[in-house]
Amino acid sequence: MAAIRRARPSRSVLIGIGVLSVFVASLLLAVNATHGVPWQTGTQLKVAFNNVGALQTGDDVRIANVRVGHVREISLVDGKPSVVLSFDKDTNVYRNATVVVDERSALGQKFVDIDPGDERAGQVGADETLPAARTTDANELSDVLKVLDEPTRKGLGTAVRELGGGAGGHSQDIRDVLGAAPQMLPDLGKVAQALSAENGTDLHAMLASANSLAGRFAGRQEQLGELAGQLDTTMHALSVDNGKPLSEALQRAPETLREVRSALQTVRGPLAQTASAAHQLEPGAVALGKATPDVRGVLREAVGPLNKVPDVAGKAQPAISGLEQAFGEARPLAPMLTKGFGDLQVPLAVLKPYAPEIATFFNNASSALGQGDAAGHWLRIYLNLGAESVLGTLPIADPTASRNAYPAPGQAIHDREKGPFGQRAGK
Repeated sequence: MAAIRRARPSRSVLIGIGVLSVFVASLLLAVNATHGVPWQTGTQLKVAFNNVGALQTGDDVRIANVRVGHVREISLVDGKPSVVLSFDKDTNVYRNATVVVDERSALGQKFVDIDPGDERAGQVGADETLPAARTTDANELSDVLKVLDEPTRKGLGTAVRELGGGAGGHSQDIRDVLGAAPQMLPDLGKVAQALSAENGTDLHAMLASANSLAGRFAGRQEQLGELAGQLDTTMHALSVDNGKPLSEALQRAPETLREVRSALQTVRGPLAQTASAAHQLEPGAVALGKATPDVRGVLREAVGPLNKVPDVAGKAQPAISGLEQAFGEARPLAPMLTKGFGDLQVPLAVLKPYAPEIATFFNNASSALGQGDAAGHWLRIYLNLGAESVLGTLPIADPTASRNAYPAPGQAIHDREKGPFGQRAGK
């Protein structure tokens, strides 16, 4: 008989069994990871609390914010929670230790923070329970919110719901932000380095300025509330028709800004001229400013004379009325005067060349009439007999006298100064 050979398992089967075993072991290790390494043993501590809030088994136990164990068990003893803390390694906890249930995140996750205490107080035994007097109860978010009044809590709840609804409606935007975060984080790191430069001097100055600005708002909460209300009204106005008018305005903004820029460039020349004109007007404005007190004094002192103007005007009114009547009556005389002056133009033109002789005549007449004697005689006429008187009656002309009945302008004076035989004596 041929020997029957047993089939050996193939290599692939053995590899599959090994991989499955490693997977099961990893799964068991992951499930129990919060309870420490399965084969590792450590110290356990019982702690009495008045309130542990949302603390659960498996939550961290920390010393100086370093994980050293986990919460093994939570039970009720006489209506009070009793918690068993399991440390990953042997840890000494003393009777003056303090235990606090603290917040791990804003989502309500807890952890137990423990200060082991001082060895002089003595170590806590395996069967002892750390009393509740050495513990601090958990602070729940609901307890914190109880500090606020009912309207404020409702308003906060509404704000959180609206924030959640808004975040849900902008999930794509949030995803875009998260997608861009890897590129933004290096820039954020540069900003952080810039703020921390020189031991944060710039950051400290900015925070000091922010603190000063916040201090200026102190006591103005009512005005800020009104401003927030007006801002809310403005935002509602901008969001009308799903923000369509605002969107159209923003779309037109680039072209509008270009037109405004062109208009500003056009205005630049007139503005420069205005500046030059203002510079030229500056001395006059300064002089006017200096003269303002004098002008004010003149106006102040002019009150009295101006008060007398109505009386003067009232007294002058009859005279003005009389003058008006006189001018009215003299109006017919104006054409006759005009005609008379026109008729005088011709003889005046003829007499104009004899102006020196006429002036001499009146000067001589004035001299004759301006000198008198003690008897009051101002003018005497004497009979002056001479050759001319006798010869002038004869039909024979006096050869010693020069006669020109019609002398030219200015010629008569020369005829009198000389005769037919030359210049007269004494001339």
